Amino acid sequence: MILKRIYISLCAGLLAISSVAAPIDDAKRLYREGKYPEAITGLRKILKSKPKDGTANYYLGAALIAMGEVDDAQEPLKKAEARGVADASRLLAVCALDEYRVDDANEHIDTWQAALKKAKKSEPGELSALQSRAVQMSNMLERVEKIEIVDSLSVDSTDFFKAYRLSAAAGLILPSDAVRHAGAGRGATELSLAYMPQNRSELIWSAADTSGVFSLYSANILDDGTLDHTLEIDKSLAGGGNAKFPFLMPDGVTLYFASDGENSLGGYDIFMTRRNENEDGAYYQPQNMGMPYNSPYNDYMLAIDEASGLGWFATDRNSEPGKVTIYVFAPSAMRVNADSEDPNLESLAKLDNISLTRREGVDYKALLESRLPADASSKSVDTPRLFAIDMGNGKVYTALADFKNQRARSAMLEAMATKLALDKQIEFENDLREQYRKGRHNVSAQILDSERETDNLRRRYASQVNNAIRLEKE
Repeated sequence: MILKRIYISLCAGLLAISSVAAPIDDAKRLYREGKYPEAITGLRKILKSKPKDGTANYYLGAALIAMGEVDDAQEPLKKAEARGVADASRLLAVCALDEYRVDDANEHIDTWQAALKKAKKSEPGELSALQSRAVQMSNMLERVEKIEIVDSLSVDSTDFFKAYRLSAAAGLILPSDAVRHAGAGRGATELSLAYMPQNRSELIWSAADTSGVFSLYSANILDDGTLDHTLEIDKSLAGGGNAKFPFLMPDGVTLYFASDGENSLGGYDIFMTRRNENEDGAYYQPQNMGMPYNSPYNDYMLAIDEASGLGWFATDRNSEPGKVTIYVFAPSAMRVNADSEDPNLESLAKLDNISLTRREGVDYKALLESRLPADASSKSVDTPRLFAIDMGNGKVYTALADFKNQRARSAMLEAMATKLALDKQIEFENDLREQYRKGRHNVSAQILDSERETDNLRRRYASQVNNAIRLEKE
């Protein structure tokens, strides 16, 4: 009888264990599958009966973070940390850095390190990376630049650059398809933007290599508007990461770009470098622009328009999913840092309250309107003649800057690249004909093939020009 009671008790215990194990395993599976709402529901049911369960609290916090509910994730993660769940400390450290709480981050990093040591586990690379990031953020917070925000815009992330209203002197920002057909931009993606200075002397853009890493490339623009040989800009500029969003100042020396490499605070950061014209266009070691330009989020495409006295940069901090915030600011000749004891220092770094950056009594709406070019794409000065396109309305376009429609401008640049390929094909074909004239009749088949390719390129060029005209008239 006693043995029977023991057997029943053991069975009941095993059933109780399985009833708890099954739900947590199911919740973990849902989390791994990205089904966060379902996982959260299951985890909260488990925590009703076991509120201190470290694993359940950790996965609840992780799922809430995945859903963007970072504030709600803090309590369960701290409970998991108290139960010795090392990964909870890791997530809490990341959250603290995202919120500029360096001291809190360091405490969680130390707790994570201690938990790993207690469990006799080796320290992952992410731990040292977080430690370095905390040091970097601390240093940046001591040198927050005082900038004057004139305006802020919330725009779609896919075509944010269209909101940059630059004067002609500042050059052009072009979408990536502007160079794809030049044979140099095949690795370009939607946000691999290209930049062309006012003098139309070169094009700079980003594209991926065969391993998927993005680097900056440049090509000189020939007198006929076509692209010369492509050169890869120093790959080391990216610090082991990706390099995108180039902008070259009118001096032809100062280059701004974004990178997510080892010197980035988080995501993409904005960097500045200068070209050494005495060493075949080599660039100096880039410098992180610091705060408030950079943040633990993605920050990119800094452009300074000296003609209008306005600067622009984009960031996904303080933004809804699928949106970015563009800050328009008034650049100063010299960098002035905020007082490290300023009680508003964190807000100045985050730019979560732009009124703190502004002067009293200034009408910033009027200031902005007075500085913005009336028509940024039409103020081309001394632009070289690249082509002559009859628009059919009494106007003849002779430069990319003549196109007011961004897509039309991009289509015309594609046509220019096709024209370059056509010219090279004609040159090759003429060489074949010369060989035939000299008695090498075995090239006759090549001549026929070349004629077909030449016809194809002519039709493609005509089609692209017509497409550019059509887009301009939309």
